[in-house]
Amino acid sequence: MIKRFLFTLVFLITGLCSTSQEDRGKKNTAYFELLGKGLFYSFNYEREIYRIDEKLAFNGSVGFSILPGFTDIEKSKDRVFPFEINAKYSFGQHHVVLGYGTTLWKYKVLDIKIDNSNIGSAPAEPTLKEMKEWFAHIVLEYRYQKPEGGFMAKAGISPLYFDYMAHSAFSNSKNAQFSINLGIGYNF
Repeated sequence: MIKRFLFTLVFLITGLCSTSQEDRGKKNTAYFELLGKGLFYSFNYEREIYRIDEKLAFNGSVGFSILPGFTDIEKSKDRVFPFEINAKYSFGQHHVVLGYGTTLWKYKVLDIKIDNSNIGSAPAEPTLKEMKEWFAHIVLEYRYQKPEGGFMAKAGISPLYFDYMAHSAFSNSKNAQFSINLGIGYNF
Protein backbone atom coordinates (compact mmCIF):
# COMPACT_ATOMS: atom_id res chain seq x y z
CA MET A 1 0.00 0.00 0.00
CA ILE A 2 2.85 2.39 0.79
CA LYS A 3 4.36 1.73 -2.65
CA ARG A 4 1.02 2.52 -4.32
CA PHE A 5 0.68 5.71 -2.28
CA LEU A 6 4.22 6.84 -3.19
CA PHE A 7 3.58 6.00 -6.87
CA THR A 8 0.38 8.10 -6.80
CA LEU A 9 2.22 10.98 -5.11
CA VAL A 10 5.06 10.89 -7.69
CA PHE A 11 2.47 10.74 -10.50
CA LEU A 12 0.64 13.80 -9.16
CA ILE A 13 3.86 15.78 -8.64
CA THR A 14 5.02 14.88 -12.17
CA GLY A 15 1.69 16.14 -13.47
CA LEU A 16 2.19 19.40 -11.60
CA CYS A 17 5.62 19.93 -13.08
CA SER A 18 4.40 19.28 -16.62
CA THR A 19 1.62 21.89 -16.56
CA SER A 20 2.25 25.38 -17.82
CA GLN A 21 3.14 28.14 -15.38
CA GLU A 22 -0.16 29.89 -16.14
CA ASP A 23 -2.26 26.81 -15.22
CA ARG A 24 -0.40 26.09 -11.99
CA GLY A 25 -1.58 29.28 -10.27
CA LYS A 26 -3.99 28.06 -7.61
CA LYS A 27 -4.96 24.47 -8.37
CA ASN A 28 -2.93 22.70 -5.67
CA THR A 29 -3.08 22.78 -1.90
CA ALA A 30 -0.93 20.92 0.62
CA TYR A 31 -2.28 21.08 4.16
CA PHE A 32 -2.11 19.64 7.65
CA GLU A 33 -5.48 18.78 9.19
CA LEU A 34 -6.13 18.21 12.88
CA LEU A 35 -8.93 15.71 13.68
CA GLY A 36 -11.47 15.19 10.88
CA LYS A 37 -11.20 12.47 8.24
CA GLY A 38 -7.74 11.33 9.39
CA LEU A 39 -9.06 10.54 12.91
CA PHE A 40 -6.40 12.45 14.89
CA TYR A 41 -4.46 14.26 12.15
CA SER A 42 -3.53 13.93 8.48
CA PHE A 43 -1.24 15.42 5.86
CA ASN A 44 -3.19 16.03 2.64
CA TYR A 45 -2.70 17.02 -0.97
CA GLU A 46 -5.65 18.53 -2.85
CA ARG A 47 -5.93 19.34 -6.56
CA GLU A 48 -8.59 21.25 -8.43
CA ILE A 49 -10.15 18.82 -10.90
CA TYR A 50 -12.73 20.94 -12.66
CA ARG A 51 -13.68 24.63 -12.49
CA ILE A 52 -17.12 25.74 -13.65
CA ASP A 53 -16.54 29.48 -13.15
CA GLU A 54 -14.65 31.79 -10.78
CA LYS A 55 -17.00 30.83 -7.93
CA LEU A 56 -17.46 27.03 -8.20
CA ALA A 57 -14.76 24.37 -8.46
CA PHE A 58 -14.48 20.63 -7.76
CA ASN A 59 -11.42 19.20 -6.00
CA GLY A 60 -9.99 15.79 -5.19
CA SER A 61 -7.69 15.07 -2.26
CA VAL A 62 -5.63 12.25 -0.82
CA GLY A 63 -3.88 12.13 2.54
CA PHE A 64 -2.10 9.96 5.07
CA SER A 65 -1.57 9.62 8.78
CA ILE A 66 0.45 7.25 10.97
CA LEU A 67 -0.80 6.59 14.49
CA PRO A 68 0.52 4.46 17.35
CA GLY A 69 -1.22 1.07 17.43
CA PHE A 70 -3.66 0.13 20.15
CA THR A 71 -2.14 -3.27 21.00
CA ASP A 72 -0.01 -3.92 24.05
CA ILE A 73 1.96 -7.06 23.12
CA GLU A 74 4.18 -5.28 20.59
CA LYS A 75 4.46 -1.82 19.11
CA SER A 76 2.49 -1.36 15.94
CA LYS A 77 1.50 1.52 13.70
CA ASP A 78 -1.97 2.27 12.38
CA ARG A 79 -2.10 3.82 8.93
CA VAL A 80 -4.92 6.05 7.76
CA PHE A 81 -5.47 7.13 4.12
CA PRO A 82 -8.33 9.62 3.53
CA PHE A 83 -9.68 10.24 0.01
CA GLU A 84 -12.19 12.99 -0.80
CA ILE A 85 -14.06 14.77 -3.59
CA ASN A 86 -15.46 18.21 -2.73
CA ALA A 87 -17.16 21.26 -4.19
CA LYS A 88 -15.74 24.68 -3.28
CA TYR A 89 -17.89 27.80 -3.59
CA SER A 90 -15.85 31.00 -3.46
CA PHE A 91 -16.55 34.55 -2.27
CA GLY A 92 -13.16 36.11 -3.09
CA GLN A 93 -10.79 34.88 -0.38
CA HIS A 94 -13.58 33.17 1.62
CA HIS A 95 -14.81 29.70 0.60
CA VAL A 96 -17.45 27.18 1.64
CA VAL A 97 -16.53 23.53 0.98
CA LEU A 98 -18.89 20.54 0.92
CA GLY A 99 -17.29 17.16 0.37
CA TYR A 100 -17.69 13.43 0.59
CA GLY A 101 -15.03 10.78 0.90
CA THR A 102 -13.82 7.54 2.33
CA THR A 103 -10.91 6.65 4.56
CA LEU A 104 -8.91 3.43 4.63
CA TRP A 105 -7.84 2.55 8.18
CA LYS A 106 -5.23 -0.22 8.46
CA TYR A 107 -4.57 -1.40 12.01
CA LYS A 108 -3.52 -4.51 13.93
CA VAL A 109 -5.46 -6.48 16.54
CA LEU A 110 -4.54 -9.35 18.86
CA ASP A 111 -5.27 -12.74 17.30
CA ILE A 112 -5.37 -15.97 19.31
CA LYS A 113 -5.84 -19.15 17.29
CA ILE A 114 -8.41 -21.46 18.88
CA ASP A 115 -9.50 -24.63 17.11
CA ASN A 116 -10.24 -28.29 17.94
CA SER A 117 -6.55 -29.13 18.35
CA ASN A 118 -5.95 -26.71 21.25
CA ILE A 119 -9.36 -26.38 22.94
CA GLY A 120 -8.36 -28.14 26.18
CA SER A 121 -4.93 -26.56 26.52
CA ALA A 122 -3.66 -23.12 27.41
CA PRO A 123 -4.19 -20.58 24.65
CA ALA A 124 -1.37 -20.00 22.23
CA GLU A 125 0.70 -16.84 22.34
CA PRO A 126 -1.30 -14.05 20.68
CA THR A 127 -0.07 -12.60 17.42
CA LEU A 128 -0.96 -9.40 15.60
CA LYS A 129 -3.38 -9.64 12.70
CA GLU A 130 -3.70 -6.76 10.24
CA MET A 131 -7.23 -5.46 9.69
CA LYS A 132 -8.61 -3.03 7.13
CA GLU A 133 -11.65 -0.85 7.62
CA TRP A 134 -13.19 1.69 5.28
CA PHE A 135 -15.33 4.46 6.69
CA ALA A 136 -17.15 7.31 5.01
CA HIS A 137 -17.06 10.99 5.88
CA ILE A 138 -18.79 14.20 4.94
CA VAL A 139 -17.09 17.58 5.23
CA LEU A 140 -18.64 21.01 5.63
CA GLU A 141 -16.03 23.70 6.18
CA TYR A 142 -15.04 27.32 5.84
CA ARG A 143 -11.71 28.18 4.21
CA TYR A 144 -9.69 31.35 4.08
CA GLN A 145 -7.56 31.28 0.95
CA LYS A 146 -6.57 34.13 -1.36
CA PRO A 147 -7.36 33.64 -5.08
CA GLU A 148 -3.69 34.19 -6.00
CA GLY A 149 -2.57 31.37 -3.65
CA GLY A 150 -0.46 31.30 -0.54
CA PHE A 151 -1.55 30.64 3.05
CA MET A 152 -4.76 28.65 3.61
CA ALA A 153 -6.67 28.06 6.88
CA LYS A 154 -9.83 26.01 7.36
CA ALA A 155 -12.30 24.90 10.02
CA GLY A 156 -15.37 22.71 9.78
CA ILE A 157 -17.29 19.64 10.84
CA SER A 158 -16.71 16.08 9.64
CA PRO A 159 -19.28 13.42 10.46
CA LEU A 160 -17.61 9.98 10.20
CA TYR A 161 -19.72 6.91 9.34
CA PHE A 162 -18.39 3.51 10.43
CA ASP A 163 -19.68 0.06 9.56
CA TYR A 164 -20.45 -2.53 12.23
CA MET A 165 -17.35 -3.70 14.16
CA ALA A 166 -17.79 -6.54 16.65
CA HIS A 167 -16.57 -5.96 20.23
CA SER A 168 -16.10 -2.23 19.78
CA ALA A 169 -17.89 1.04 20.34
CA PHE A 170 -19.18 0.69 16.76
CA SER A 171 -21.43 -2.31 17.41
CA ASN A 172 -24.63 -0.83 15.95
CA SER A 173 -25.62 -1.49 12.35
CA LYS A 174 -25.07 2.23 11.60
CA ASN A 175 -22.46 4.19 13.54
CA ALA A 176 -21.75 7.89 13.32
CA GLN A 177 -19.16 9.95 15.13
CA PHE A 178 -18.94 13.70 14.72
CA SER A 179 -15.61 15.45 14.54
CA ILE A 180 -14.41 18.95 13.89
CA ASN A 181 -11.50 19.66 11.58
CA LEU A 182 -8.92 22.43 11.71
CA GLY A 183 -6.27 22.89 9.09
CA ILE A 184 -3.51 25.08 7.77
CA GLY A 185 -1.69 24.78 4.50
CA TYR A 186 -0.33 26.38 1.38
CA ASN A 187 -2.15 26.90 -1.93
CA PHE A 188 0.02 26.98 -5.06
